[in-house]
Amino acid sequence: MSIIKDFFGEDSLTDDKYMANTMLTSAKATATAYLAATLESATPELRHLYSGFCTQVTQSHESLTGLAITKGWYNAYGDPTGQLKEAVNDSLKVISPNA
Repeated sequence: MSIIKDFFGEDSLTDDKYMANTMLTSAKATATAYLAATLESATPELRHLYSGFCTQVTQSHESLTGLAITKGWYNAYGDPTGQLKEAVNDSLKVISPNA
């Protein structure tokens, strides 16, 4: 049983894979925002500051991606059909109990 299931209970739709994917999405959005801020900054000091934050977020995203691939939560090299089937199955887990 996963740590998340231990905390939220067996009926929860939240699991380790869901949390990892949510964190990856959040890190991607954060890196995008810092990159945009870097490119729009007027002063070199601000560009340097935002660029450093963007680098840190990108490195943490890379580490989390590696963990997700290792744990089997993210299949980066799978065939597109299999990835689509997995996405559909994950979606059904969310909407089926609530339909």
